[in-house]
Amino acid sequence: MKMNRRQVSAQIAAALVGATTLIRPVSAQVKPIRIGVITQLTGFAQIYGEANKVGAEIAAQRINAAGGVNGRPIEIVLRDDKGSADGTIAAYRDLMAEGVKLFIAGPVSGTVVALAPLFKGTDNILVAAGPNNLAITHELYNENVFRLQLTSIPVFKGLGVVVAQKSPEVRNWVAISSDQQANIDLSTIFLKSLKTTHASKGVDIKIQPMVLTKSGAGDFRSQISQLANSGATGILNSLVGSDSLTFYKQAKAFGLDQKVQAFADVGANLNSMISIASSAPKTVWTPYYWYPQGDNNPVSQVVYKLAAERTGSANPYGFIALAHDAVIAIAQAAKSANSLETKALIAALEVGNAMGAAGPIVFRKADHTYVGQMCFINFGADASAKDGVKVADVVRMPSSEYMEPPTPGQKYVVE
Repeated sequence: MKMNRRQVSAQIAAALVGATTLIRPVSAQVKPIRIGVITQLTGFAQIYGEANKVGAEIAAQRINAAGGVNGRPIEIVLRDDKGSADGTIAAYRDLMAEGVKLFIAGPVSGTVVALAPLFKGTDNILVAAGPNNLAITHELYNENVFRLQLTSIPVFKGLGVVVAQKSPEVRNWVAISSDQQANIDLSTIFLKSLKTTHASKGVDIKIQPMVLTKSGAGDFRSQISQLANSGATGILNSLVGSDSLTFYKQAKAFGLDQKVQAFADVGANLNSMISIASSAPKTVWTPYYWYPQGDNNPVSQVVYKLAAERTGSANPYGFIALAHDAVIAIAQAAKSANSLETKALIAALEVGNAMGAAGPIVFRKADHTYVGQMCFINFGADASAKDGVKVADVVRMPSSEYMEPPTPGQKYVVE
């Protein structure tokens, strides 16, 4: 769904009105609307779970300061799933026993894949904040579940378009990826999009066979040697987490960045790249869930200020925005429906259009997946920058024309 400037401006204005017209904080004696937030507060994904916690709490803070939802405050009820499917299910059952019916979970996809089927046929609603696994809104679809995160398909199609447009001179590409199918799939999506975008302008580019490695291998020198000897002038890094950082450090030692004109990365994080600034390439394009700097969305600016204060970081994690927006989506649905009845809330979520930190919050009615704004940033090592890494360019674009078609209840096959 495309939106013109007037529509977006109207949404922003509505969001500001909603944030300022009810100026009295709600009374602590009014029965709250409880939202269970199941996330990773300990374990391997704690840094992401903490971001979800911060985002949800900021949303509740803003809503309650503006008078709540029809006079009722939002209460965030936290549970730690430690990043495990069993932990998520146990947390869900515990919250259900306390009478909680509204839930936010994520961002780890595996936990939401385990949790989502449990909502079918219940009076409960889940807004999953952060997971991009296709199954959640395809073969696992049920009407009680909404996903507030773009899937890998529009994101990596979009990344291919942006890189082709911004670096048209780079016409020989290769990807390094773990041998996990999910990473291979998103690499394939990017490379096909890159080739298609160039072809639309009559240019044929070379796509070399993917260089594969084991997840968690820790030593990528053999693969880096392959990349360096391939003649490729563009490299997609599909490694994630510590593997990605190790790759960049080892690649620097090989002088790979001197042979390559452009890098693309499936999920680089500025805070992580700042930690290895001396090994960062000079130009990297990557998707970014939320980059508020320079964003003309006033909700984004308010949330950014609060998030920066809470975290002490100038680059707070994008999951903060997604969790914030999940709470806003539920609150706006409850307000517009004037009800917490399940069917009424589902209907309101399907047509809702609240303004969130990451942009308008829109769910596709056919499968309840998020149709939001995509953001891509270009950054690189820069000795003159305060942290050694500088963002040089930002591209924001709608996801709608790059979305995969809905297949509720059926698996979507990445071609």
